[in-house]
Amino acid sequence: MPLCEYGQILALLNEIPATSRKYQFAMAMADRILDDNSRNGHVKLLHINRTALASAFARTSTLLYCSLNLTQQQADRDGMMTSSGWPERILRSLPMGNYIASSVKGISAVIRYVGNACTASGGLTQLNGGGRQSSSHDIDGVADHLELAAEKLAQELLWITGRMRDYGAVEEALEQWSFSSALASASLEASPRVQGFIIKISALLFGELMRDHHQTAAAYSREVKVGILMLWLPLCCHASNGLSYPILTGLEKVEVERAMDQVISSLPQPDQELVLTTWFHDFTTSASDWPNLQVSYDRWCHCTRKLV
Repeated sequence: MPLCEYGQILALLNEIPATSRKYQFAMAMADRILDDNSRNGHVKLLHINRTALASAFARTSTLLYCSLNLTQQQADRDGMMTSSGWPERILRSLPMGNYIASSVKGISAVIRYVGNACTASGGLTQLNGGGRQSSSHDIDGVADHLELAAEKLAQELLWITGRMRDYGAVEEALEQWSFSSALASASLEASPRVQGFIIKISALLFGELMRDHHQTAAAYSREVKVGILMLWLPLCCHASNGLSYPILTGLEKVEVERAMDQVISSLPQPDQELVLTTWFHDFTTSASDWPNLQVSYDRWCHCTRKLV
């Protein structure tokens, strides 16, 4: 199959609604073509797999960023404020902000629920002399639609990343992920489910980065390692992992921490300082106990003392 035709199949996955029965058909078709090309073993067919997947990764990550950006813009337009009247992003910038914002966000959800219930039962007065009542249902509908679109794209990006690992294109995924600063920033404001998929992508790539550590570590540049650590450690620290939306099992968390530690230990001392001081700030200001890189931090401190 020509590259352009297979690329179109992958692009269609972004466009077909996940609820459509044709969505699973298209995904199964894409999987079958990848598998057939791989089994054939021809150099050109393997190149088609890698090139099409790399292009799909770039396109889907861009669409995901745009979707998350639209979600935030919608929230800003609709004035989705916390019950205290402070935007959540401002609360999070304050000391203990993550704890405060999480608590206030929960209270706000209860208040919105009660308000919607009162509106539905006619308990609130009509606006504009008998015109439309509160448009909170419309607002929630738009927000839910945008979040579902982002969740679908994040799930597809995880699927694509897995296929890139399976078919020898993971280097391209690592390269792109290490420069996805806009997506990394937007993901901090994403829903827990979207954050969960993004963390799974990062965990997969951390594992691949240090798979067969002694043989492949040198194949990845310092820029790629530092980029992935600096961009995605903050999300790992601040994401809502493990409560309503479990992301990684206990064993998976340990394995990812071990991979992170190996990546950090392979870096020069100045890069280790940059990564670990950033991690320390995010880890100590978040409610999560993962990832705990104290072993890496202690080792760096010990090596630094020797240089004094």
